[in-house]
Amino acid sequence: MAFNAQTSHKESLQTLAMALRQDMGRDIQPIELAEEMKDLTALAPSIKNFCEIDYSKMTRDFNVWVNSDSMDWIESSCWIANSTYPTYCKGGDFTFYRQDFVPDFKGTYKKIKDKIKKNAKASILRKMYKVVGMSEDKWNPADIIAIKTSEASKTMRLLKNFEASKVSKQSAITKAQNKNSKDQLVHVMQDLDEMYEYNQLIDDLFKKNILLGISLKKANSSSVKMKVIDHKGDKGLKDSLNMNIDITDVKFLPTNQKCIVEFDMSGEKGHYFDIRGFETTTKIADVQVQLSKTGSSAAHGKITLPVVTLILKLSKGRSALSKLNSKKRSMFKGLSSSSIHGFTDAKIFNQYSKDPNKLAVHKENWARYIQFLSNSKHESTTVINEVNKLISKKQGRTSGVFDAAKYLKHKVQSYEVGHILDTNQKQIKEEIKENVIKSMVSYSGSKGMTIFNDNKAVGYMISSTYLKVGG
Repeated sequence: MAFNAQTSHKESLQTLAMALRQDMGRDIQPIELAEEMKDLTALAPSIKNFCEIDYSKMTRDFNVWVNSDSMDWIESSCWIANSTYPTYCKGGDFTFYRQDFVPDFKGTYKKIKDKIKKNAKASILRKMYKVVGMSEDKWNPADIIAIKTSEASKTMRLLKNFEASKVSKQSAITKAQNKNSKDQLVHVMQDLDEMYEYNQLIDDLFKKNILLGISLKKANSSSVKMKVIDHKGDKGLKDSLNMNIDITDVKFLPTNQKCIVEFDMSGEKGHYFDIRGFETTTKIADVQVQLSKTGSSAAHGKITLPVVTLILKLSKGRSALSKLNSKKRSMFKGLSSSSIHGFTDAKIFNQYSKDPNKLAVHKENWARYIQFLSNSKHESTTVINEVNKLISKKQGRTSGVFDAAKYLKHKVQSYEVGHILDTNQKQIKEEIKENVIKSMVSYSGSKGMTIFNDNKAVGYMISSTYLKVGG
């Protein structure tokens, strides 16, 4: 029977694998890691003293895991340790931590973030940090952290007691953003000074081989992909500005409850946004946009509809949302708008799930709206047939009406995002659509929140340096 490994298990296992690789002084084999997993209480001090995980939980769970038939993550952890350690951890002994065992690493960012949210002079920043959230994982997605053992105490104090130095008006962040003298932009720069300085500290510790944040994706072979996501100074902003986007296709899929937006990124093919519902089977909630790549089993981050809305508005794409809402007003009377984003409110469909009569009245209008969004690639009759089919039968724990309402929600919200980005639609210029995708890629890929306008980039949240492995 397969073991249902959770995020905490995978991160802890990788931490153990790194400590074992260091102790062995050579590449480790899955059978060797599996042997250590059987009884964590018997770990040699030369391993345990350099592996910071929740032993009370993992001792029990690792024993169950290793006695199951689930070896894929054990293999992945070995391959990552064998590739990462000799390349990035050479030159001294390291202690390896599951990221929550270094609470001040992301905790200090959170303090800075909360300060910006409450006290920023730039109103756009206060709004952005309230609506988008700018989560700790978007700032730095590190799952495990390697700290040089001899520097561990000093480094922990640096993180905990961080205080930003005064930043020069000619700092790199100022140069990277446009030089408009308007107060709003000046305030953005000033409000981000402390975050900028903290990022420089994290980058400096990384470059000196003292603290390495490592973001994990499952490795599928011993040839592990490794890439340093470098945000030294204005590099992150420049990388974003130099990114080229070419939208190749928007797929409205009649047989699936989602929409796919395909694009080339700086000449590299195979990138796409998978727009669909990620909620549990018994709930109706907003769809999300997941960044993916053809041939990769790893997802590269999600974006919520409030984030997409804010990006659109700041990128001169507000008119696209206005036209969608105008279309809906012409088709529905008294249709409520979402209070948290610019797309159709998921609450409408939740109400349908409890009111079959209201669903029966509105389903044909929604079917026509879906046909409009898809540029007639998804006929209204197909939608009606599917809704009727779902209503007529019970699906597991939920009613047919519930499933029909959820189906419509998936279609409407995912198609709305796809419609705006569809090259066949002309509500907004192609340049704006490409800029919107650049911002979405940057944010979902934990590269910061950058808004693009007129060949300029403004970074509202700049990510910090980390090592991305696997995938």
